Amino acid sequence: MGSTMPHPRRKSHTVRNALVAIVALIILVSVVFVANQMRGGNATIPTFSNVSSGIPNAGTSVTFAATWTDSANVSGYIFGSNNTGVFINDSWTAFPAGESSVSATVTKNLDDSIGNIVSWRFWCNNSKNGWNSIPLQNLSVESDKILFIVTFLNGTQIVTGNITIQLFDDMPVTSGNFRNLTETGALNGTLFSRVHPGFVIQGGDLTPKGINWTTIPDELPNRHSNIRGTVAMAKSSQANSATSQFFINLNDSNAANLDSNFSVFGQVISGMDIVDSISHVPFTPNTNLAQPDGQPVSDVTLVSATFIN
Repeated sequence: MGSTMPHPRRKSHTVRNALVAIVALIILVSVVFVANQMRGGNATIPTFSNVSSGIPNAGTSVTFAATWTDSANVSGYIFGSNNTGVFINDSWTAFPAGESSVSATVTKNLDDSIGNIVSWRFWCNNSKNGWNSIPLQNLSVESDKILFIVTFLNGTQIVTGNITIQLFDDMPVTSGNFRNLTETGALNGTLFSRVHPGFVIQGGDLTPKGINWTTIPDELPNRHSNIRGTVAMAKSSQANSATSQFFINLNDSNAANLDSNFSVFGQVISGMDIVDSISHVPFTPNTNLAQPDGQPVSDVTLVSATFIN
């Protein structure tokens, strides 16, 4: 009479707890399995190296590349870029079967209207469908056209005008120097410090900004003549003394006197009317020269110099 009978509910609780534990274990294993599959199973995800691209010019072909490696094998890649103006992914491209290290190489014709930045990246997967991607890459497009925005006083009216210059590719030293001036913003806010009607207007003096620019070697003999609308580097009477100052020719007859000494690196392709207007602003004559030549009375400012396509 004093003994107790086993409680039937205790057994029921034990069975239920065991079932709950089994279900939880199954769920945990499933989650781990799915996550593992998403990572590519037991294989490591592909790793990348040797990420590179060509130096792009607007409208030209550029090659993009990356090397992909995996402990098992890499299967293929996707390339994406904004080379057409909008970021678009290519279709998946297969690697040779069974390779553990392969280079992905893509050549694209860059659209002329993409702007000054090309964004691009690669994605790669392995045989277990594990994916990896390189970080988004951005590179500057080397346009051959530079836009000057200038302001000056024309009578009583402040005029804002545009001058577009095309750089000559066959003058790598001189054009390269001018690219550097533009890329660094060194020319922004400088003045056209000299006007000579019928001869030249001259700008690019960085001294008021407190900038000293390294001299460059002369790129002579000239491949282009100092004719109307061309742009050349100004310098002192010493050889290889050009730095940042440049002039725009106003007359075809300049070639006979200037071609042997002043490197021509560009051509005004738009805005020559603005150049002519600047050449006629009032100026303070240079008393050391017999010809009508001097510094503008009111500032003629090169507000900005930027690459355009």
